[in-house]
Amino acid sequence: MIDDADLDWEDIRAFLATAHSGSLTAAAQRLRLSPPTLGRRLKRLEETVGGPLFDRLPNRLELTALGRTVLDSAAAMGDAAAAFARNADRLAATARPVRVTATTSVSAFLTLHLSDLLADTGADLTILSTRNPLNLAQREADIALRMDRVPDEGDLVTRRLGHFGFTLYAKRELRDDWSGRWDGVPVVGLPETRRRPSQSGWVDDTIRGRGARIVARLSELPMRLDAARRGMGMTLLPCVLGDAEPALVRVVDPPAALGEDVHLLVHRDRREAPAVAAVVDALVRLFRRHAKALAGK
Repeated sequence: MIDDADLDWEDIRAFLATAHSGSLTAAAQRLRLSPPTLGRRLKRLEETVGGPLFDRLPNRLELTALGRTVLDSAAAMGDAAAAFARNADRLAATARPVRVTATTSVSAFLTLHLSDLLADTGADLTILSTRNPLNLAQREADIALRMDRVPDEGDLVTRRLGHFGFTLYAKRELRDDWSGRWDGVPVVGLPETRRRPSQSGWVDDTIRGRGARIVARLSELPMRLDAARRGMGMTLLPCVLGDAEPALVRVVDPPAALGEDVHLLVHRDRREAPAVAAVVDALVRLFRRHAKALAGK
């Protein structure tokens, strides 16, 4: 009779990985172990259950009759361990803020409505403003809000939230002085790029054809917004931010070429966590309430 104290969960994990892959090398890679370490764990489990679990064939491993019997029980243990890990992760999520990663434009919109989000969710939030796509599967963030292209990076649930419009804005007094002409008008541009289509490329091509001149290039949205407020020149802003500034006016209507869809991404294992689910629902409602303003309509 096998005593529970004789069983080591790490040995059982090693057995399950090897049974599923049929290869010692593949199982070792999956578990991030060396093949000798994996081999020692299998041998220890075989000693515990009292017989060989695999037949060592030239190019693969095959379960013995004893191995097939052990597999059923081991698989049940694996399922239970996975369920425990998911539940523990959900419980742990209630003890820390829900982390939302987004581009600068989307992060700025969320910040404008942060008090509403906090009241609507009852959860603490961390907003990570970055262009780098954080890995949801590795828990670098709980929710991602991304523009246009939706990545294929594992077991993700995705949802389109809304549409962002962009256009050129300038301080009202500066705009009134142009009398409809752009000759020599100062522009605060984005970092120069040869990529087309792109926001920076659109600004450069548009102002070049109308005689305006770039006096500075600023990479970050908050810097361009501040420059526009201080009358340094017209610049490209999201409509939902530019229209909210009393001192700023639109220079042109939002071009369709610059519009971008916003998608919400959450890992399937995380979407049922109560705090994460509450934030997802609140984000859906927030984007729905402000759909017209986001699109610049």
